[in-house]
Amino acid sequence: MKKFLVLVLFFCFSVTAFSGCFAINNSTGNEVPDVNIDMTPRQISANNSTDFEEIVENVSPAIVGINAVYNNMQSVGSGVAVAENGYVLTNNHVVEGANSITVYYANKTSGKATLIWNDPAMDLAIIKTNINMPYLKTGDSNLVEAGQDVIAVGTPLTLQFKHTVTKGIISAKNRTIEITNEDGTTSYLQNLFQHDASINPGNSGGPLINSNGEVIGINTLKVSEAEGIGFAIPVGIALPVVNHILKDGTYKTPYLGIFGFDSEIAVFYGRTLDKSGVYVVNVDSKGPLGKAGIKEGDIIKKVGDLEIKTMLDLRKTIYNYKIGDSISIEILRNGKIQTLDVELSSRN
Repeated sequence: MKKFLVLVLFFCFSVTAFSGCFAINNSTGNEVPDVNIDMTPRQISANNSTDFEEIVENVSPAIVGINAVYNNMQSVGSGVAVAENGYVLTNNHVVEGANSITVYYANKTSGKATLIWNDPAMDLAIIKTNINMPYLKTGDSNLVEAGQDVIAVGTPLTLQFKHTVTKGIISAKNRTIEITNEDGTTSYLQNLFQHDASINPGNSGGPLINSNGEVIGINTLKVSEAEGIGFAIPVGIALPVVNHILKDGTYKTPYLGIFGFDSEIAVFYGRTLDKSGVYVVNVDSKGPLGKAGIKEGDIIKKVGDLEIKTMLDLRKTIYNYKIGDSISIEILRNGKIQTLDVELSSRN
């Protein structure tokens, strides 16, 4: 298990949260397929229903349990199909480095999956199942508001509990989580949804679903020292990657070579007075932005013609590009706007 430090409303407190995988030694065994579950490949449409029983029944065929094998250990996670041809979105920490990945479908069958793309910085991954299965429509993450009803579906603790459903509300938006990893390094997840639907180890990678039956987030962690404080990554950030993969079959994330905070957080720490954009904290001098001349303390304002307000905006925008593309980045430095020309590259 990892030790997490959580920054909520800019107040820091220490918690232990689940890594998203849970060590097990059991399996589900050979189960008879449930013929009542329709696994016909299709997009499961939103039904605009407030009847959550109906929503759960509709969305279940698109949700999978995940068993990742690491040498002689197994771990459990969750995932949701978000595109045709069996492309399943999950957390990076559920599948990264696994020797094999098995998915467990709603009709009690199972099959192998392969890792197609992952981004440790965003804790997201896409795997491809060996069948063309139903998939869910994604909702607009920008329209999510505190107080709206949501459900979480996943595989808490063991495969025996796959497709467990819990209900709650969005408690807040734009939460930032400071994570102290096992090796002592620090990383951050920003712009998360906070919600109070019960989640546990093994729920990682499972969907957070709105009352229209649409995926709005991917559950990633919880505060273990409190009740009803869970976090989900807005699903919208992954959609450009999904589109790349549907077109090309693969995608590799361009490397920027910076670490940044939302400027709103940098304001709290007294590093800037500007509340919009991405405040650059660290720069890899050998990375694309470092070579282009970006410096610590710069604030990224635009990529091309797109305004950047948060780190989530920056990552989502960069996902629209490929390695080798040239882009312009507008920055604020010492009160003056400058434009840098950047050629995107892979990490060396």
